[in-house]
Amino acid sequence: MGLTAIVSSSASSASSSAASASASATSLTSPVGLGVGGIFVAAALVLLLAYLDLLDASRFENPRLRRSLVATVLPLGMAFGGVVVYESLQLI
Repeated sequence: MGLTAIVSSSASSASSSAASASASATSLTSPVGLGVGGIFVAAALVLLLAYLDLLDASRFENPRLRRSLVATVLPLGMAFGGVVVYESLQLI
């Protein structure tokens, strides 16, 4: 009777540790979501690119405004490209 209780206790202990290990492994690979403000950053990038396109089509040249827009769009575009590459590599 004592040996059965020890084996049963050992088996339940092993199954609970395996369950906790699989839960932590699942949480490491599960997607987090869009992140903090991801949709707003994407919308800002689209709006800034549209404004830059309108500025290029305008007759009035404002090099300072153009430099400011390019300086804002460049890091956002690089971050967007990095996210696209990272997500594409996850599919492979």
